[in-house]
Amino acid sequence: MKLNNQTILLTGGTGYIGTEIANEILKAGAELILISRNLKNLKIYKNKLPSLYQKKCFIAHCDLTKEQDIEKTTKLIKLNYKNINGIVNCAYSMERAHGNIESISHNDFNRSISLNLFSPLKLITNLKKLLINGSKNSKNLSSIINVSSMYGLVSPDSSIYKNKKNINSLHYGATKAGLIQMTKYLACNLDAKNIRVNSVSPGPFPSSKKDTNLINALKNKTPLGRVGNSIEVAKPIIFLLSNDSSYINGVNLPIDGGWTAW
Repeated sequence: MKLNNQTILLTGGTGYIGTEIANEILKAGAELILISRNLKNLKIYKNKLPSLYQKKCFIAHCDLTKEQDIEKTTKLIKLNYKNINGIVNCAYSMERAHGNIESISHNDFNRSISLNLFSPLKLITNLKKLLINGSKNSKNLSSIINVSSMYGLVSPDSSIYKNKKNINSLHYGATKAGLIQMTKYLACNLDAKNIRVNSVSPGPFPSSKKDTNLINALKNKTPLGRVGNSIEVAKPIIFLLSNDSSYINGVNLPIDGGWTAW
């Protein structure tokens, strides 16, 4: 129970990878604050949990692309919690996150900035005092993990995507790269005596296996010769949240089967 007596906030917790992270946070003994823009999926997730975990799961509906929603949600969290011990920024949206350079609109680019850069920063700064309180109460540093992407490190290989509409867009990769830089900046300038900040960059973790041609192309591109399973992102995040990683700060950890090692 590496996260016993801790409280962890997770965004994007009803997605393919986010659900696995949420499950592992609860299994590790923590209370979970789960944020998503999809209230229906939040309720479905919580209702499916064993009764013990349901009591330890606080759900909050929030559209992270809207600053007023973030303000409202962080006020709600402050009313219910005096301290938290970690934040995992995992929210993402593939809506309008594909396509070529010519197809990018101003609104799409701004939406990616809001979701992948501004909302993590706003959550962190709004809840900084709770993170400091959590560190002081637990005697361990609080931990923030930002979920970036392999495409924040390298560009997509267009030969993999036979359907060019499926290639990850410029604004997705650019903002995920920015999230890695923001992680390093915050690790040095937030409150290093109380809060650690790291990021992870998942590689090929397709939520659907229906497109066998794409899956095979992803396998062939990956040195380990396979795509990842969502639990393989969740476990390293639990490590980074826990005191087992107490001297790790400002690091970006690729979880990609060697994709970015080429």
